[in-house]
Formats: sequence, C-alpha cells, structure tokens
Amino acid sequence: MSARAIFLSLLTLVTTAPALADTAALRRTWLERVAISAADQSCSLFSDAERLALRSGLFQVEGELLRAKMSRSEMDRLAAQVSAHAKSLGCAHPDIVSVAATVRSSYREFTKTSYLDYPAARSSWGASRSEHDKWAINQVDKASGLIFGLRRAPGKPDELRLAVAMPAQGSTPASAQLLFRDVEKMPDPWFGSLAGKDGKLAAPPRATSRIVWAGKVMAGRNEVHEPIWIFTFDATAIDQLESLDPREAVQVNLLPAPRAKDQTVRQVTFELGDFRAARAFAMIPKLEAAPTPVADTAAH
Repeated sequence: MSARAIFLSLLTLVTTAPALADTAALRRTWLERVAISAADQSCSLFSDAERLALRSGLFQVEGELLRAKMSRSEMDRLAAQVSAHAKSLGCAHPDIVSVAATVRSSYREFTKTSYLDYPAARSSWGASRSEHDKWAINQVDKASGLIFGLRRAPGKPDELRLAVAMPAQGSTPASAQLLFRDVEKMPDPWFGSLAGKDGKLAAPPRATSRIVWAGKVMAGRNEVHEPIWIFTFDATAIDQLESLDPREAVQVNLLPAPRAKDQTVRQVTFELGDFRAARAFAMIPKLEAAPTPVADTAAH
C-alpha cells in the first residue's frame, strides 16, 4: 500500500463520527504534513527555509484542528503512527520523493508572499517577512492600542524580540509583566472562562502562571511616527509560549510608576492563537538568501 493510501486509511480513524467536509480536509492536510516532516527528520529532504515554510503550515493546520475540538491525545496518537510509517518507508520511496518535490515546488511560490494573516478564534496575528517592518509578527488590542508580538531589533532584522508597545500617553508605566501558564505547574491547557457564559479570554490563575518581567522601557515610533513606549521580555519566553495550546491566553500587566496618581494595574489579554505558525513564516529568508535545497536522497 502506498504512503498516501496509508495516510488516508489512518484518516478514517478520526472521521467515523459525522464531521464537516472542511474539517476532514484539514485532518488530511495535517496528516500529510506530519508524515513528510517525519520523513525529513530521517532523510534531510529540505533546506532550512523550506522547513520553516512547512512548519508554518503544519502549525497553522494543527491550530485549526484544535479549535475544531479535535482532541490533543488523538492528534498525538495519529501523529506517532503516521510519523513511524513515513520513516519506515525509507528515503528513496517513490511517495516520499514525490511529496518532497511537491513541497519544494510549493515553497518556491510561497516564498513570494511577504505578509500573511493568521486568524484564530478571536484575534489574528499579522506576520511579515520584510526586514523593513519593525514587527515580524504582531497582534493589536483595539481597546487599548497595545501591540504584542515579535519585534525586530534595530539594525538586526533576524533578531526577534518578544515585546509589547503602547501609545506614549499619560505617565510612563514603571514596568510590564507577561503572564501565561507554567507548564510545570499546570500540565493541561487553561482555557479560563472561554467556555463560560461570558466567553472572554482569561489568563490562568497567578499561582499556576509563569511571570516574565520586561526590561527597561524604550522610546520609539510606530508606523505613522507617533511616539510609543516599548517593553521587551527575555527571549526564553518565546519558546515557552510556543509550548502552549493555541487556544490559551497571554496577559500583559502594565504597572504604574510609584508616584502616579492612578495606581491601577492595567491588564490586557491576548489570544495565543497561531503564534508558532506566524513566527515560522516571519523567519523564512528572502528567496535569494535561502539555502540551496538538498538533493533528492533517492539519487544516491
């Protein structure tokens, strides 16, 4: 039986219950991307740039399936089965060679895209590959004007910093905190009141959260040259956010200066969404700077 047939037979294991056609298509796409990613681990089929594009697509579909209420345990089980089978085929298997060629061809078209939106249930990440855009990925809270995401370091477009920016109005906050689930304290995802009556996003309880403090506030300008304040967080928090469920929330706390009349801590919540997918897309280098694709292993 061909690899594709195996993928489709595995797919029937998760479509025995009635499901929307688009959800079934998402499952099929996800399984195929899991399979070719596993084959790449064994055979080094792709360049780093192609791998980033594949990873972005894989993460995006994974987020869609989770939002469609496919269970994480079922996804883990299927991913393990499909990955093991793909690796067992060997690098020279015709299906592996064919799918790898399709991925490379799709990449050459995909890399012409410099900007993408990654919508989730309640928000959207904007992702840019242009080194001229200060934000590699960003999400905007319309009510407060806060921008959260990965910001390119001045003069170092490949260096992405986790940051939050806000309009420079009123008194400057003393500092900022980033609060999200600590996977060591709470292994299972926290959806807060998302499933409750109000349906609002909610960060996990403080006792089960990881709190990351921002460094010194910096002055900057937004895209229309208006003054803003920028807080940056330790880079290790980026990988910690990627370990979370895309349906979870991240909370930004803005702490007032000691002498400010209003001592209220401002809290703004962001949906994590397809943070991983957006980041992978933004890291794809320009076409002319991309590494030369690895030759088909079947030729050796």
